[in-house]
Amino acid sequence: MNRFPLRTTALICTLALTGCAGNQDSPGEEPSQNPPSASATMPDLNHFTPPPSGYVDGHTGEKVTPIAVPTWDAESRSSVVAAAEKAIRAFARPSLEEDTWWAELEPLLNEQAAQDYAYVDPANIPATAVTGPGSLTDESSAYVGYVDVPTDAGVYRLILNRSDAGSPWLVSRISPPETSS
Repeated sequence: MNRFPLRTTALICTLALTGCAGNQDSPGEEPSQNPPSASATMPDLNHFTPPPSGYVDGHTGEKVTPIAVPTWDAESRSSVVAAAEKAIRAFARPSLEEDTWWAELEPLLNEQAAQDYAYVDPANIPATAVTGPGSLTDESSAYVGYVDVPTDAGVYRLILNRSDAGSPWLVSRISPPETSS
């Protein structure tokens, strides 16, 4: 025995669904213009605490400080040339025992170059000495320096990188002298 006839149940469901639909405009009707209940106002920014000097990374919680953008100046030019000369002096020692050679060269290389040169046998390097000062040959980016360094086997081209103005120059590539055929 059903308390409500089928028609009454259908009518109640229809009314309930209509009520759930809310104040939606029917097709062909003009949209209703209901103003917002509260007006938006700009907060007074002078009443807030200023942000910290560094940014806090939301994922790690670590404070991130801005880094200095490098530029080419006299100090940058001399330091990239000095780093290249130091690296080629460490590199061009074919008579040195391999472990000692690597221990002295590896800190002058960036991470990728350290992987690239890890298995070089110093006995196969033709250069044994630097024969003159290095020269910066390309300044197109203040993050990358191209330096030519003359050796007794010819001119080596070194590519050095730095991540910011305060970071050291690290070697990313040591290219041997070009041979004429």
